[in-house]
Amino acid sequence: MTSTPQAASPVAGSAALRTTPTNTAPTDTAPTDTTPTDATTDPTAAPPRAQTFEALVDPRVRSVSTTDREVAHALIRKNYKITRLEGEGPEPFTYSRAVSGDTRFALCRFEYRRGRLLSESDPTGFLVAGGVMAGRLSLRTRDHELRVEPGAPFSFPSHDAKVMLSYDLVLGQVMLDRTAVERELEAMRLTAPGGLRSTAAEAVSPSLGRYWSDLVRHVHEHVIRNDAAMASQLVRGSAFRSLVAAYLEAFETNVVGVGGADGLTPLPSTVRRARDYIEQHAHDDIGVVEIAEAARVTPRALQLAFRRHLDSTPMAELRRARLRGAHGDLVMADPTLGHTVAGVALSWGFAHAGRFAAPYTAEFGRSPRDTLEG
Repeated sequence: MTSTPQAASPVAGSAALRTTPTNTAPTDTAPTDTTPTDATTDPTAAPPRAQTFEALVDPRVRSVSTTDREVAHALIRKNYKITRLEGEGPEPFTYSRAVSGDTRFALCRFEYRRGRLLSESDPTGFLVAGGVMAGRLSLRTRDHELRVEPGAPFSFPSHDAKVMLSYDLVLGQVMLDRTAVERELEAMRLTAPGGLRSTAAEAVSPSLGRYWSDLVRHVHEHVIRNDAAMASQLVRGSAFRSLVAAYLEAFETNVVGVGGADGLTPLPSTVRRARDYIEQHAHDDIGVVEIAEAARVTPRALQLAFRRHLDSTPMAELRRARLRGAHGDLVMADPTLGHTVAGVALSWGFAHAGRFAAPYTAEFGRSPRDTLEG
């Protein structure tokens, strides 16, 4: 049983996770989605065998490793809100944990090798996303059941008790302090009615899941493992904000946008995803079906959501987005080079110049021709 100064990256394929002492590493960060407790803080605690916890955990180095299964279970119970824990398997057995980061965010690598581990635990104060690097893991809550595929990121439930069953597990995790994230929401014009919580385990899409994984890899390689970067409050703050934004996009939460027609009405994620898709694809041949697929709802549900929250329709929003695109092109166009209103209108899907001019004028207060020639 030894304290290890280094542990492998929580991202598959990355280099070693730095766990050497820094003045920015959290002093009470627990692994995975746990309360901030630490085995070293209880001087009366002792594992089932002769050695003390102080011999296993150096509070300056957020890393621990043991080949004693009973000691491992005692450490896990100390650092998790465990209500039930069962583990078994052949020898030699290895348990290890390494955590490094800021007080607002931390990356963790958790290993329970050569064995089966069943745990039940209560929710805690962290938002946690994980990825299986080796072995198998299944996760069950009151509302969700997930068999985690290796390499696929997922979010731990933040407000429900969970049951986890793993075999020969190596798990990488990112922990975000919920209170710090909630403080960040206002600057992002977002809000979480009733308090921030995750609402689904899987990433909302494979592409956003890959984006999350790539960002975590970047933070690990270029921030966590870079002493100069970790010494910079600005760099750590930027890394934290990037992780928050990526987490909110990659995983389902109860966060809604502040920015309806009155500037105050919360917009649900369905509407926000639809509007983002419209902005990004206004120049493409899309309709209600494609927008609804991007928002992950049925066309009818999308229509109802737009009517309720924007007093509009998806196609009306698409038309406005195309008008904005045409307006930008007309501003930049040069009639001496042969640019015409009809040509710009057609490139944005307006086949009839007269039907383009009326809504354009209503939207921008001047005719398309005045914009082109102005």
